[in-house]
Amino acid sequence: MDKFTRIEGDYKAIVQNPSPLIPPIFGTDEFGWCSEWNSAMTKLTGWKREEVMDKMLLGEVFGINMACCPLKSQESFVNLGVVLNHAMTGQVSEKLPFGFCARSGKHIECLLCVSKKLNSEGSVTGVFCFLQLASPELQQALHVQRLSEQTAVKRLKELSYIRRQIRNPLAGIIFSRKMMEDTELGAEQQQLLHTSAQCQHQLNKILDDSDLDTIIDGYDLVVED
Repeated sequence: MDKFTRIEGDYKAIVQNPSPLIPPIFGTDEFGWCSEWNSAMTKLTGWKREEVMDKMLLGEVFGINMACCPLKSQESFVNLGVVLNHAMTGQVSEKLPFGFCARSGKHIECLLCVSKKLNSEGSVTGVFCFLQLASPELQQALHVQRLSEQTAVKRLKELSYIRRQIRNPLAGIIFSRKMMEDTELGAEQQQLLHTSAQCQHQLNKILDDSDLDTIIDGYDLVVED
């Protein structure tokens, strides 16, 4: 108990320390109510400790509608809930990319680390959340990552459109070829149908390929040949 008391005192000295070296820290009790909000969080978000304490961390403090710090998407809200629940059950989680809007409207990008809080008996009484603010280099990397994801989605949409435009005519060509295979054909005509079937088979393989880069690389090889 003496050891736990010393640890508890060390925790308060760290969390409540106004030093700029202390990272933004917030926390919840075992029921999900905000139980900690240090000065670094106040400076980062613009919300004072007394304004967020005893509010539901999920929904009222960080949420989608009417929250103190709105999250950028429903997916971010769900991911935050999953990470908090994992910490409550003792599971170790990796640092999570985390973004929200401060009171000023500025969007904050950071990394979130969550750990459980124990009492002297070893029972989980809540969680601590530490924010690691992104450096300019990390912010640039995250920005580039978002642009890359947007470009990938756009390219996949373009690929889906091209597939739709090719599949129907190709299906008609394959149907016509199979009809002709049942007729009497000369050797040269049979060879032509055989070559056509191979080309159609290759086109189907390309249409079934979901990797646009591979398709482009394959096209380049064909051009070079």
